[in-house]
Amino acid sequence: VVLLGMDILSALVSRLQERFRTQVGTVLPSLMDRLGDAKDQVREQDQALLLKIMDQAANPQFVWERMMGGFKHKNNRTREGLCLCLISTLNVFGSQSLTLSKIVPHICNLLGDPTSQ
Repeated sequence: VVLLGMDILSALVSRLQERFRTQVGTVLPSLMDRLGDAKDQVREQDQALLLKIMDQAANPQFVWERMMGGFKHKNNRTREGLCLCLISTLNVFGSQSLTLSKIVPHICNLLGDPTSQ
């Protein structure tokens, strides 16, 4: 069910392009939760959808400004997924696409995460 929902969201992003930007804040909390899903396929498709949103609907900085709260998420798998998504964002869009000085403090806080692996 989750995968079908993400397929529909992906189709909406493709269809609406930049007009989807107004909906980003609505879907991001659910997408961040899915980064911590127990199934690998859901996490991978979720990350791909987030990158698609950054590419077609809103720039990476716009999206990441709304995702920063995820670094304090109660689910450690979600926090880990957010870090992996950040790595993918940097690999795809480069460091120039983000204001890293806003993100680094959140990453530093994760160094003291008691559930770190």
